[in-house]
Amino acid sequence: PREEAVVTETGRPFSPLTRTVGVQTLYRESETQTDPYTPEYVVQPGSQPELLALATLSYGHGLPAGLAEVEMIERARAKRAWEASLPPLNDLDEMETRKMMMEEQEMKEWAFREEEIGKIQEMRLEVLQRMLQEREKEHDSLNAKRLEHLWTKKQQEKEAKVKHLRKEHIKVLRKLSKARENIEGKLERRDVIQSYANPGSETYAPLTRVGVFLDRSSEQYSVRSHLLNTYQGLLELEATLPDYVTQPRPKIRAPKRGPPVGGAAHHRQRRIQELNKVSETIEINKLKDTDSIRPLRFLEKVEKPVPRPPTPTVATPPPEVEPVQQSLIVLQKLIRGRAAQNRMFEGKQRRLELIRELRSTHALQAAGQREKSVARNATLVGQ
Repeated sequence: PREEAVVTETGRPFSPLTRTVGVQTLYRESETQTDPYTPEYVVQPGSQPELLALATLSYGHGLPAGLAEVEMIERARAKRAWEASLPPLNDLDEMETRKMMMEEQEMKEWAFREEEIGKIQEMRLEVLQRMLQEREKEHDSLNAKRLEHLWTKKQQEKEAKVKHLRKEHIKVLRKLSKARENIEGKLERRDVIQSYANPGSETYAPLTRVGVFLDRSSEQYSVRSHLLNTYQGLLELEATLPDYVTQPRPKIRAPKRGPPVGGAAHHRQRRIQELNKVSETIEINKLKDTDSIRPLRFLEKVEKPVPRPPTPTVATPPPEVEPVQQSLIVLQKLIRGRAAQNRMFEGKQRRLELIRELRSTHALQAAGQREKSVARNATLVGQ
């Protein structure tokens, strides 16, 4: 069925509330940006516009024009001017001149081409040098990282080795101190009284490596009370506290009365005290000056030190007497040594009974030690 148009009361067709209209603006999004448009063109016969020299250029490849493109345009203009100045081909008289001009122009073009090739090679050399420098920097950074990693690894190995050596050092020192406690290697029984008297003994602090774990059943000592775990219990505990704990009564002390407080009054009082002290010092010095006369400082007598006695000297014996003196010295040494030997012999004779007693006691002790060692060996063999 055909739809009927909606007509208002005034007779006009009803307009919708929204309408979609396409518009074109001077701005567009960067995502939709394209190359500049190049329109089609038609060249009139017999004409050659200068703008056609830029037909090989495009956006991003020569356009917008830079310094190199401007130089190319100038060279094209100069070439067109040179072509216009050439003699015509039908003039045989100017044929040699035309040939010379063309050769000269060809030499200029070859020289320009060589210059361009030189510039391109220099640019390539610069790029190659930059790439080599970057590669060297990268190699240097890699070598530095490798050396740093190796140095860190060596430092860690050194620290681990030093730590191990320190542990071994402490262990060896502990073994030496333990061995020095019993140099003779005797078997010592446990002293029960000493164990209970020393708080650091294994009775109070047993070693874990023996198999004793003091904190194995530590949960049995934890306090579990509803007075600490519930709010009602905390209220009950608070009710048992005295009033002065929950309701403190601050004591206000009466201010102490003293000198007037203030910057000027305090400064004035300090100055008065300083002046009083200076006045008392002056009066005391005056009384001292009147009572005793000070002696003159520069008229004191300086006592000379007692002269030292002369240094004794020994006369040098003549050469013929020196052998006799040496012989006397040797004889004196022999006599003194013999006297000391006689004193030792006399002391030995006086203490001969005591020496014999000590020797017998030592022999008995050696026999007892031998018996003990035999018994200990028999016990070890029986086990």
